[in-house]
Amino acid sequence: MNRAHNSSGPTVSIILPFLNGGAEFVPALRSILEQSFTDWELLLCNDGSTDGSLEVARAVRDPRVIVWSDGKSKGLAARLNECIDRSSGSLIARMDADDISYPHRLRHQVAFLEARPEVDVAGCPMLIFEENGAPIGKRLVPLEHEEIVANPASGFGLAHPTWLARAGWYRKHHYDPAAIRFEDIELLYRSYPTSRFANVPQLLYGYRELRGGFRKRLKTRLGRLRYLRERRDITRPGLFWEAAFTESLKVVSDAALAATSTRYQALRLREHQLDPLESTEWHEVFNRLNAAGRAAA
Repeated sequence: MNRAHNSSGPTVSIILPFLNGGAEFVPALRSILEQSFTDWELLLCNDGSTDGSLEVARAVRDPRVIVWSDGKSKGLAARLNECIDRSSGSLIARMDADDISYPHRLRHQVAFLEARPEVDVAGCPMLIFEENGAPIGKRLVPLEHEEIVANPASGFGLAHPTWLARAGWYRKHHYDPAAIRFEDIELLYRSYPTSRFANVPQLLYGYRELRGGFRKRLKTRLGRLRYLRERRDITRPGLFWEAAFTESLKVVSDAALAATSTRYQALRLREHQLDPLESTEWHEVFNRLNAAGRAAA
């Protein structure tokens, strides 16, 4: 349901471009609608879906939800910029169309940024789960800026879909549409020398890991290396070669896991184990959202 922006604006604008969200799109949307923090708007930008996702988005009956579509496919970075430019919140949150935000995600992250005015972007740890919802483990992240940016050759400890950023920071640092499949990494490389990052300690986001996806990860790694090679004059000396070595090892590992269909097993070894309370909470959240989605359908 479309609506005009409130002149004063909400506290949070959630930006969620989508392309063929599939069955996972409904519980993702429900996870926003059920947030305990309610002063938000949800910006749903269709990027050329052909599976009925646009109809799902338009069927949401909540005045805080804004949906638009131009029938074209422009890519994630371009659509994120479009959402940023249309947003009216003082804070901007990311969300992917097949993931799950825990019910108190926004409340915790908003409170954190209110208490830490020096921080531009706040993320959080992620629960990693299989395509069918089975939990794999939790991906922990460093909490403070110095640790997050300590090793740019390996990336940054700030998971893209978990970001809650100040709107002014996002408008200063738009995404580069040419950075296909590594738009977040490119933005962080460009912005981190003049920004402050942090992560809240709470587990607030469920990230869906696809069993396959080798080609997607390969394109991401190659794109990142191209970016570093082309910008060797403005990055730290030796960063490109460090990253090239790191990414080469990751490509070999990804290929082996894809060939043997053991990606989930490897992730269980890599990620941190959930404690019983975390596991129980995840099952309650996931099952409730999916049940609500089936009822709505």
